[in-house]
Amino acid sequence: MIKVLRLISSSLAGKIIALAAMFLIVPIILYTKFADADAERQAFLLHNLQVEGRLAAEVLEPILSHSGGRAPLDAAKAVQDLGNDQVQVKLLLKPAGRADSFFLVAANPPVESPDLEQERQRLSDTGILAKLDESCAGDRPLAVHFSGRSGKDELLTSISPFHTAGGCWVIVTSYGLENLAGSSLARPFSEASEVRLAMLFYALMAFLTVLAVAGTLLDLKAFARLARRIRQEGPAGEQSFSTVAAIPELMPVAREFDRMVGTLDASARALREAAEDNAHAFKAPIGAIIQSLEPMRQVTVNDDRAAQALAVIERALARLTNLVNATRRLDEAAAALINARLHTVDLAALAREMAGSFDRIHGPDGIRVIANTPAVSRVTATDESLETVLENLLDNAISFSPKDSVVRLSVANLGARVQLAVDDQGPGVPPEQLTAIFRRNFSWRPTGQKTDHSNGAMEEPEHFGIGLSVVRRTVEVLGGEVHAENLPDGGFRVVLSLPAA
Repeated sequence: MIKVLRLISSSLAGKIIALAAMFLIVPIILYTKFADADAERQAFLLHNLQVEGRLAAEVLEPILSHSGGRAPLDAAKAVQDLGNDQVQVKLLLKPAGRADSFFLVAANPPVESPDLEQERQRLSDTGILAKLDESCAGDRPLAVHFSGRSGKDELLTSISPFHTAGGCWVIVTSYGLENLAGSSLARPFSEASEVRLAMLFYALMAFLTVLAVAGTLLDLKAFARLARRIRQEGPAGEQSFSTVAAIPELMPVAREFDRMVGTLDASARALREAAEDNAHAFKAPIGAIIQSLEPMRQVTVNDDRAAQALAVIERALARLTNLVNATRRLDEAAAALINARLHTVDLAALAREMAGSFDRIHGPDGIRVIANTPAVSRVTATDESLETVLENLLDNAISFSPKDSVVRLSVANLGARVQLAVDDQGPGVPPEQLTAIFRRNFSWRPTGQKTDHSNGAMEEPEHFGIGLSVVRRTVEVLGGEVHAENLPDGGFRVVLSLPAA
């Protein structure tokens, strides 16, 4: 139950499902309650009408019991007094000793002699004459529709029999359906004008709600398609979020998305320009320093301390040159990923290819590179970005690997994610440095693999903390994650995961 409530509170789809359930359940509950209330009202009204029929029978019974031969005349007069504008009363007699027919003795409104046979035929066709036999036997069926003498529909509300020496008398009361009582009893609850009007308004409200929800979902899907297209193919040209938004209330959001895309494009251009400008700005003074060192080298041939100082400067310049070039590549790679044209790439096939290439290069030096991958593992990226990631991971692993060791590259399909891991048999990394190794310009090397000592000697120029930074930035731009861990039996592992295509 808690999970359902969390889904409804946090998810738009959950809210829509809950709203749809309410639109389905609430009218059913209300209709059921109103129908029950209407049934109780009809039962109460019908009971009152039945009481009226029994009262009419109680009025006529003593008249017919003591009138003798004048009974039909007295009964006809009494029936005229009982009738009114809404209720119709008919008095029928089944003479004692006659089991085959009833006679219409009196009616209000009155039935003329030429219409008697026609009225009798109507009563027979609608089955009321048969029900009169049942009534004389003690059964009293109620609420039977039939067509009266005027041709208008009537609702039979009471059949009240009583017996005298002359036979079985039956008083039939009915109400015209055009009257309030008759229409209330005969009309189904669902046909009431109030109910139909409420249903119309409810249907209109449901339609408008569905229209609003559907419009919002369609706009959100259009936003998602456009965002995916921009992410995979770069700027969409004339198409923008503002052009695909159909709901005015979403227009401010669409405009902000367009501004964000424009900002990202501008950022990509700025990164490229900054990388070019910085590289050019650094290379000029570095070149000037290198050229200026040549005359100094010639005049310090016989001075060991000066020669040693020049060697330190040359190593520092070499490292600075490599650092400038690496920084330029890092910025250019980041700029390229901002609006790169992404497509589906088989990471497993690329991993096997890269592992084979590195194994051919480093195998003769005693370091094997082995790939363990499934047949296919598809992700959304670019070939260049994944090649850069794999190249930096393998270079990093090989640089830490001792001779006669193995670097293992593995790929696994994990449902919606694809995981890639690179294991080496090197010394690992201190636990407190596991997150720091992905920072830009951070490099850690164990003693014996670096020359950065307290006496001021510089680290090898090829290790200046750019490779894993490139990996982290590239993987995050592609929507993935990366982390590092020390293996339990020794060695080091870098694991990254990307969304499956």
